[in-house]
Amino acid sequence: MSEHPVPPPTIPRGVRIAGSLLVGLIVYLFGILTSSMALTANSWAFAEGELNDTGLVAVLLLFLVWALVFIRRRWPWGPFIAGALLTAAWGDALLLLIAVFHLVIRAPRRQAITASAVGTGLVVFATVRMCLAPPEYNPFSIFFLPDPAQVSGIEATIPPDDSHLAIRIITVATCLIGLGAALGVGALLRRTKRMRAVESVAQREALRNESLTAEIARQSERELLARELHDTLSHRLSVISLHSGALEVGAQTDPEVASTASALRQEARASLADLRHLVGDVREGNLSDPRPQQEPSAPPSRATMTALPQLIASVQSTGTHVRPLIIIQDVESCPPALDRTVYRIVQEALTNAMKHAPGSPVTVDIAVSAAGGVQISVTNPLIRTPDALEPQLASTGSGAGLVGIRERTDMFGGEASIGVRGEEFHVVVSFPPFPPQT
Repeated sequence: MSEHPVPPPTIPRGVRIAGSLLVGLIVYLFGILTSSMALTANSWAFAEGELNDTGLVAVLLLFLVWALVFIRRRWPWGPFIAGALLTAAWGDALLLLIAVFHLVIRAPRRQAITASAVGTGLVVFATVRMCLAPPEYNPFSIFFLPDPAQVSGIEATIPPDDSHLAIRIITVATCLIGLGAALGVGALLRRTKRMRAVESVAQREALRNESLTAEIARQSERELLARELHDTLSHRLSVISLHSGALEVGAQTDPEVASTASALRQEARASLADLRHLVGDVREGNLSDPRPQQEPSAPPSRATMTALPQLIASVQSTGTHVRPLIIIQDVESCPPALDRTVYRIVQEALTNAMKHAPGSPVTVDIAVSAAGGVQISVTNPLIRTPDALEPQLASTGSGAGLVGIRERTDMFGGEASIGVRGEEFHVVVSFPPFPPQT
């Protein structure tokens, strides 16, 4: 028995949405902070060390632009375009790197490559421009400014000369780290996502292969069973048919014996036909399919409700007294599988009566209609023996026939009541109504 890997527990959709919104909010606030810090390196945003009207408008626009970070998963091209404009305007590449990260993970291959190339070019351009610009226009110079309390005037915004190299190194390192995280981690997650998809496909194929293997094994078992049924019973039934035919010809002077031999020969031939159909059903594996929407293989002409009178006549030809009452309506709208099942149940009930109560009269009541369903009742009296205090059934048989009746009934949602009532043995089976054909 094969073992399948247990899939990891899935996170509820509400939790995932809440987590995504929380991460988006954190990135939104951090992005506004970094963009505002990058804005300080632009002389056009300040006048005499204070934020002018242009700078104030730029800050207000940052609140709107960074709102695009909440659609980074579904529409990453929106943040990409806005981030590209920020990067080209004053070197603020954080929103662009976030958009490139999500495009590398989720976008088609060509779009991911295009976004990576354009994003890398813009970030490198902004980095080179910062390194070539005066240090006081580099956002990272804020970490190297002197103490405003010790200097006055414009000197308070100019970093010392010995910090220029460190500022450029930090600028280049930040560029490399940002590109490495956006491209490297994004490519790794994209590959992981692709591998998971491949594993999912491989798991489905493995399950499909196991299902096919099991179906092939079942088909082999059906083939073996069909061969055994054919080889075991076909020869014996053929021999019985030949001997009964010879007996019928040889008993011309005794009409009763000839009639019995003729009935025996007809039953043998009918049994051969049923056996051929049974073997075919076993090979095709459609014996246990009760669904009416699937067309089963054509049953033998005897295995239908319209053939019930012939079934009763064949039982009567053995000397068994049968009192039938058969009312059949809407048989053409009855599902084929149920039609055959009704015939088999009546056949098995009559066989059971002949086997366990030989010589006793059998009462058969059958009522079939689309509105009323199927009602079957087969009754025979118990046998009285000198040794037994009460009437009872003969001890022959294994009871498999009654089990088969119950199984056939359950397949179609019917009800079966089988057992002794007073001094009679009753087989009562009912099936629910079936829709008539329009």
